[in-house]
Amino acid sequence: MNKLWKAAGILGGVLVVTAGSGTLVLADETSTEVTDDNSGSSVLDTDEWAQKAAANVTDYANIRQEGSKESERVGVLPKGAAAQVIEQQGDWTKITSGSVEGYVKSDLLVFGEEAKHLYKESYGSQGTVTASSLRVRKEPSMDAGQIGSMKQGSRVEILGQEGDWYQVSCGEDSAYMFAEYIQIEETTALSVAEYETQKKEKEQAVQQVSQTGASMSASDSELALLAAIIQCEAGGESHTGKVAVGAVIMNRVRSSQFPNSITEVVYQSGQFSPVASGILSSVLSQGARSDCYQAAQEALAGSNPIGSALYFNSGSGRGQQIGNQHFY
Repeated sequence: MNKLWKAAGILGGVLVVTAGSGTLVLADETSTEVTDDNSGSSVLDTDEWAQKAAANVTDYANIRQEGSKESERVGVLPKGAAAQVIEQQGDWTKITSGSVEGYVKSDLLVFGEEAKHLYKESYGSQGTVTASSLRVRKEPSMDAGQIGSMKQGSRVEILGQEGDWYQVSCGEDSAYMFAEYIQIEETTALSVAEYETQKKEKEQAVQQVSQTGASMSASDSELALLAAIIQCEAGGESHTGKVAVGAVIMNRVRSSQFPNSITEVVYQSGQFSPVASGILSSVLSQGARSDCYQAAQEALAGSNPIGSALYFNSGSGRGQQIGNQHFY
């Protein structure tokens, strides 16, 4: 298969399937440049999981420098996160995951096919488009009809693989994209430093909400959820765009048309595609970024750049536009 043939599947027409929403919007993509290659991923490869494990815990499993509870902790393996098994020594399993290598108690892990199922249940399978623009097709064929295209950096939820094609989530339906130009993401361990930094950022965000006298109170878990849905829906948008998504959530909480809590609003059936796709669960398990926590804090404190808007999308010109999204 040569590059000229593959390039035909990269740039499409003027429709773009927007990550997270699955909606179609006008675009001006004209470049056919391919920026990166993808060498495949063990997340989807059943054979590779024969040498993998996943953390079967409520929160995280400690990774020790040696196979002993008294040994120094070098990292944490979040619930469902993947690790490559190096060897098993008695009650301990030596693993490598992300940048961390060490030992985890074997009874905190599941292996092989069971590990693969736990990982997919916890995080789904996600990827990032590496081409400048990649076509989305109805079937796994270059001759199939084109639904739209996705820009470089767009995130997709991968449902399965058929030959050289990934089946991807597209709103309530599924479609196909050429696999070589989608880089699979794998949720792995955090070093102690990464974990402590993430924990500190969360604590600071909660404290800031308290100090600013937020117009609406929220538990730690609700703040985390609000930050996570902001990251899923507006992670690539400006700070104002992130706050705007948080403001929509808060408007719904206040509205008699919707449930009266952040949790119920976010998980209301059929409202937010990252919930159904598993992307929200993945962000929650790892923790949202600090910029998304900041946006959540401001939305809780009453910051609202979109007035009374209760909806937003990337496929309609109605309402107020902030970045790539419209609020109405």
